[in-house]
Amino acid sequence: MNYYKNNKLIDFMIAFIIIFSSITGWYSLDYMGMKVFWIIFFVDSFILTGLVFYNFKNEISIRAIFKSKFNIVVLIYCLWVSFTYLANYQGKSSLLYIFKIWFIILIYFFILQIYFSNIDEQGKKRTLFRIAKYIYLLGIFNSVIALYQFLTLSNSIFGIIVTDWPSFNPAAMYGNVNGFGTYLFISIISGFYYMLTYSKPKFKPLILFGIFFQCYMLYLTVARTSIVAVVSFTILSIILFLIKDKTIFNQIFNRKNIGVIILANLIFLSMVKFPSYRETLNSLLNLNIAGGERTAEDLLKEKNDKGLNHRDIIWKAVLRDYKEYAALGDGLKYNIISKIDIANTISERSRGVDRISYHNTLFRYFASNGLLGVILFVAIYAFVPLNLFIKMIKRRELNIRYCLAINFFICIFMYMQMEEVYLGEIGLMPLITVIFMSYSSSLIKE
Repeated sequence: MNYYKNNKLIDFMIAFIIIFSSITGWYSLDYMGMKVFWIIFFVDSFILTGLVFYNFKNEISIRAIFKSKFNIVVLIYCLWVSFTYLANYQGKSSLLYIFKIWFIILIYFFILQIYFSNIDEQGKKRTLFRIAKYIYLLGIFNSVIALYQFLTLSNSIFGIIVTDWPSFNPAAMYGNVNGFGTYLFISIISGFYYMLTYSKPKFKPLILFGIFFQCYMLYLTVARTSIVAVVSFTILSIILFLIKDKTIFNQIFNRKNIGVIILANLIFLSMVKFPSYRETLNSLLNLNIAGGERTAEDLLKEKNDKGLNHRDIIWKAVLRDYKEYAALGDGLKYNIISKIDIANTISERSRGVDRISYHNTLFRYFASNGLLGVILFVAIYAFVPLNLFIKMIKRRELNIRYCLAINFFICIFMYMQMEEVYLGEIGLMPLITVIFMSYSSSLIKE
């Protein structure tokens, strides 16, 4: 198909909505309020829908949508989770939650599937390039704020407190380091794609420098799940390039880029490991250095000493009462709250909350939607990577795009073992997962 002129606007809207969804983790969201957030999100979603319908009105086929086995399973998933929330009815909140799930799946899976299925390979590459660019640039912005926090030991920027998290363990604009670490995980991977597909070679070393900048900020967050996901994606990608296409490997590790890697490590390593310049910097900025500083190594050791950081207490509580959840789950009741000590298991600030994170996607599905909810989620999530893998076996060749897509699915699934990524929820990871599933499903049809 021809690449429509307005596709650039559609790509921008997708990127903007992904980025906008990430601010649900921002500490400063309180300044805006969730009502304003939802108004902007709904308006942008309708604009995106209108653009897709306007540009592809002649290619829309309801019959083709329902002929896809994958789409049928996704619809069954939506019906089942809706049924379980109604079976565990909690009033208006259950109805709103069901509406949110259908709204997000309808637009960001089905409607975007129309878009992705009707643009050619080059069009898909341009779309990913544009989305990756904007995600990466916001990652740079957040990293600059994080570096400022780390260097000055202050969370005040132009008199505005951007987070209440300890500045020596910088969280940028986020309420905690796990939220910031999650964004950096996606941003660093986006940065790699942005660098590899950028058409002007002279700017690629600058992009690479920004990637290493974000890697060091990710290290300072000590967000272990995100760190492991980034390392895994990088290692698997390098192995793929060495096996399939060494020109890409040589493109990354050419002489100029190796120089950039060495320079970036020298600069950021000196900042992270030898922050003796803090007193001079803070005196110039007229800032008072806060006490109680701890290094990333101290924080990492503390986290490692805690092991799963009490997540296993939540999981064991679910497994202990598995019969209660097996059939229909408990929807939005979150009976788990009455079975564990919230303050000691999660944090003191979580005392009195009516919802918590299960810190594992599969446990969340089991607790909320029963065993069938878990099965449907796994079926949906595994469908695309398995089909891409089978497609390569039949063709008897490795495809770089398919392998990178599978790699990304694997890394998100690794992330899911310590965090929730619930399809139909609002937030960076749930939304980017749904969109990527929609995009990747179009690869199967190629």
